Amino acid sequence: MIEVRDLHFAYAAGGEVLKGLTLSFGAGEVVNILGPNGCGKTTLLKLMLGFLPAPPGSVLVEGRDIRGYGRRELARRLAYVPQAHHGVFNYTALDMVLMGRTAASPWLRFSDDDQRRAGAALERVRISHLAGRHYLQLSGGERQLVLIARALAQNSAFLIMDEPAGGLDYGHQFHLLKLIRELADDGGPGFVLTTHHPEQAVYLGGRALMIKAGLLTADGPAAEIIDGRAVRDLYDLPPEFSGGPASAWRDYAR
Repeated sequence: MIEVRDLHFAYAAGGEVLKGLTLSFGAGEVVNILGPNGCGKTTLLKLMLGFLPAPPGSVLVEGRDIRGYGRRELARRLAYVPQAHHGVFNYTALDMVLMGRTAASPWLRFSDDDQRRAGAALERVRISHLAGRHYLQLSGGERQLVLIARALAQNSAFLIMDEPAGGLDYGHQFHLLKLIRELADDGGPGFVLTTHHPEQAVYLGGRALMIKAGLLTADGPAAEIIDGRAVRDLYDLPPEFSGGPASAWRDYAR
């Protein structure tokens, strides 16, 4: 479990970004975090991952203050899938997935078990055919799937994802979300992800959190709390906004 308790955070050059957030994430949950640009979504993820220093006692993982974890120890519990990753070195897709095993096998001394887990992760994401392809030559959608496979190989309790469908075309967005939903339904890890698309949160199901100006404004089942009025209020949209395509995604989710 990840617990956030009365979390306040401000960057040195500005005002308070998060204003007393209190929430929790349970094992196996799918939690969609929605909110306008600058509301604190990515900052929250960075604090939960230890990328930013959280105030003492404000972020706990399995009941322990995140500040007490070493990087390798925390990586056994939390895996991160960034919004976009372009890479620098031309590793193969298999090499990229194997890097998810560094918490268990430091200095890249991968064991036979590491190789097996990496292969299983590629197969679970249905991209075994990309194992020998060079990462830099893959499409954006294929790279995102490789990063998810890497996170699965890490064998962590939670996958934390910052706008995982950002930058992908509509078809790749759908297939990526379908994969996340299948993994969650199949007893996979918990998923905590940010999104700018309410319709995608409706499709994924689980919980939805709405954050505005650093405050938690809604927390509940995605299918129940995401409607035209909630979206209008969250994004300051005009009264004539009806809710966009969320209803179509809700119908497909059934």
